[in-house]
Amino acid sequence: MLINSLSVEGVGRFSTAARVDGFGAGVNVLAAGNEVGKSTLFKAIRSCLFLRHDSKTQELRDLGSDDSQLPATVQLDFEHEGKRYVIKKSFLRSPSAVLTENGREIARYAEADKAIWDILGMAPGSGRSIDDGAFGLLWVGQGASFAAPIPGSGASSLLNAAIESEVGALVGGERARFAIDEINRELQRNLTDSERGPRSDGPLARARDQLEHWRKLEVDASAKVNALENQFAEITQLRRRHREITDPALMAQMTEELAGARSSLREAQAAALEIRSLEAESLAAQRALEAAAQRLRGVREVALRIDRNRSTEADLERTLPESVAKEEEVRATLARTDEQLAATENEAKELAAKEQQLDRLSAALVRSLGRDETVRRLASLEEATKSLTGINAQLSQVEITPKVVDELDELDRQIASLDAQLSAAAATLTLEVRPEGLGQVHMGSLQAEGTHAVAVLTPTKITVGDLAVVTVTPALHPRHEKRQSLDAERCALLKAAGVRSVAEAHATLTRRRDLENNRRGVLAELRSLKAGEDPSAACAAARSALAETQAAVDVALSVTGRMALPGQTVIDAERLEYAQTRNSLDTRNASLNAARKEQQKAVETAVAQRADASSKLELVRKSVIEDLALCPDADRAARDAASVAEVAAAESAMQTKAGALAAVRQTAPDLAEAERRELRCSRLEKALENRNAELMSLERDIGRLTGQIQAAGGDGVGEAHAAALEQRRLAERECDRIEDRVATLQLLRDTMGDCLAEGRDRYYEPVRRHLRPYLNDLFPGAELELGEGFTIAGMKRTRSESFKRLSGGTQEQIAVLVRLAMGTLLAERGGNVPIILDDALVYCDDERINMMFDALSRAGKHQQIIVLTCRLRSFAPLGGNMLRVQTSGLQ
Repeated sequence: MLINSLSVEGVGRFSTAARVDGFGAGVNVLAAGNEVGKSTLFKAIRSCLFLRHDSKTQELRDLGSDDSQLPATVQLDFEHEGKRYVIKKSFLRSPSAVLTENGREIARYAEADKAIWDILGMAPGSGRSIDDGAFGLLWVGQGASFAAPIPGSGASSLLNAAIESEVGALVGGERARFAIDEINRELQRNLTDSERGPRSDGPLARARDQLEHWRKLEVDASAKVNALENQFAEITQLRRRHREITDPALMAQMTEELAGARSSLREAQAAALEIRSLEAESLAAQRALEAAAQRLRGVREVALRIDRNRSTEADLERTLPESVAKEEEVRATLARTDEQLAATENEAKELAAKEQQLDRLSAALVRSLGRDETVRRLASLEEATKSLTGINAQLSQVEITPKVVDELDELDRQIASLDAQLSAAAATLTLEVRPEGLGQVHMGSLQAEGTHAVAVLTPTKITVGDLAVVTVTPALHPRHEKRQSLDAERCALLKAAGVRSVAEAHATLTRRRDLENNRRGVLAELRSLKAGEDPSAACAAARSALAETQAAVDVALSVTGRMALPGQTVIDAERLEYAQTRNSLDTRNASLNAARKEQQKAVETAVAQRADASSKLELVRKSVIEDLALCPDADRAARDAASVAEVAAAESAMQTKAGALAAVRQTAPDLAEAERRELRCSRLEKALENRNAELMSLERDIGRLTGQIQAAGGDGVGEAHAAALEQRRLAERECDRIEDRVATLQLLRDTMGDCLAEGRDRYYEPVRRHLRPYLNDLFPGAELELGEGFTIAGMKRTRSESFKRLSGGTQEQIAVLVRLAMGTLLAERGGNVPIILDDALVYCDDERINMMFDALSRAGKHQQIIVLTCRLRSFAPLGGNMLRVQTSGLQ
């Protein structure tokens, strides 16, 4: 395939027609600055060859021009296998496709899409696509040159076919890989991707699951057989134990021992009960003695307290009158001080009223002094408000805005541009009026004289006297409709703005701007006068301020009882006199307040002392009365003698009870003996209880085991165990068979893989041979290490280096060289596909880029190379056919 020319319109930034000619064999260079549209042209070639004309993909929507109402049209002229083809496709709007062969149309629309794919060997259903075949390998878009070329299945097939035509079919070729792939597919049915275990849904996993199933059944059946044997042994032991427990002699002995233990325990419990009763009686006697002694102490304490309180009562009755007299004295002193403070406060209130009146006069004087300034400000505000109202009235009559004028100017510019384009493309009407025809020939409304030559843009009438009327109508052009639309839009804007022409619109806008400037000046004056947003409100506020000032002066004079406002000097003198008087009052008030605080404290102290004495006297009297009620003076001696006698009787009773308790304790068993008898009785009762519980448990277990043995015998446990054993042996043989096959397949695959690795060097030798001249231009003596599927594993110079560890520039250079070598290999075997590089080699230094130019020139001997670059100066030494985009002079 050899590209000859490319034409586009409505594509990307090419909203109008653009063309690239001059493509030739070898190296072709399209060098232009950024945003000229190089990558757009690259995408246009791909879309024209490999996308259906009626596709609606995002790739095609991105290809169309934003402001174009025309279809995105791409036309590509190329040669292939000795024939010249032209494919033209229109996308997005009015989609179409036309294919010609040697100047003869051979297909349209969908047939043209399919025909171009058949010609290039990319037909749908062939297993190839643009990114899968050689085109995807050798056509490198912007930013994709850094990635190492990874051939798709289609490109790999082409490379393998080219290599096998040279070196023949090897074990390392496609058939070996096909066999390995078949083996891997079978292994994948049995093993996981990592081959570390069986696949869950594979034959090996199913065989192992079946084996595990029968192993579990065998284990379960064996466990049941063993359980049955264990049950026989257990029931024999239980029956022997049952006979031992039910022996009558043993039962009689245990019953007799328990009866003797219970009799001795009852004797010990009776003795202990008697001791507890005597202990309670002895304790009650002791408590009665303590209560009698307590009552004796209470009688004597009441008598002592009565005597002490009577002495205290006499002392308080003597000191209470003195406290009352002292309290009355300090209260009288405090009352005199309060009267003096009240007089001082009255004088301060009168003085404050005088000061307030003086403040009113001062405020009224200040407002009176600012009255003239308010009058002048009011006059300025009224004048500025009047001017602003007039300007606003004039502005309200002007509706035009700068945006409307700009839109009108833009419409005029577009109409003028369309008129120029229509004039350039329109036919020219030439009219020559001879002398005998003067006055008889009219062109429209214009009388024609002499020679006229005009472009026919609209239907034009030529009237020749009364003889004829000739109408010249121009051919229909798409731009006519657009001009009419623009003219209608301009008329609508003029009508909406209330003007008749664009010139009148400009004049009206100028008048509006003058009014706005004047308005801004008036608003600035109003701002200086602090008028705010509403000047009329500011005027009203000024008038109100004048009225308030006069009202404040009148009120101040009325309140103070003066006929006229005093001067500031008089006000200051009176204020000084009032200040001196207030200072004197404040000093006297502070002195009286300090004295009052001291007197208040003295009153509080006297009241506290008098209240304390009264309270104590009342408490003492109450206590004496209460104690006398308990122990009158006449009964005091008798009560004391009775209490002494009661104490002596209680003491005698307590000694009697203590003697009786000691006598019983000598004959009763001690605590250790009583506890031993109780423990022996509990032990024998527990032993009898345990024997009965064990007997019941043995009978229950014997019945349970008897039922289980009978049930197991009916289920055929032995036959089930034999059947599970046989099935487990069959499952083991099947699992071993599948595992042996998997191991055999793995060994076969590994052996073929080793053979494939041994033949890889010879198999990849044609690629290395074509790559070596290009690689040695940049890296003398270097060898590339190719991996599976022609991938680049690394580069070997003085040492082996991973491809990913090389610098970005070196990776890009190697990736381009490998593509050149693969392209040369395909070209030599008849698979000639142009190499297109869009903005590649961006990180080459000055020396490397010249070496890359040598490599591109070497590759250009075998096939067409198209280089798109924005680095005009750097790519000038590349030579080749210099291409340029033509956008002028095209219809």
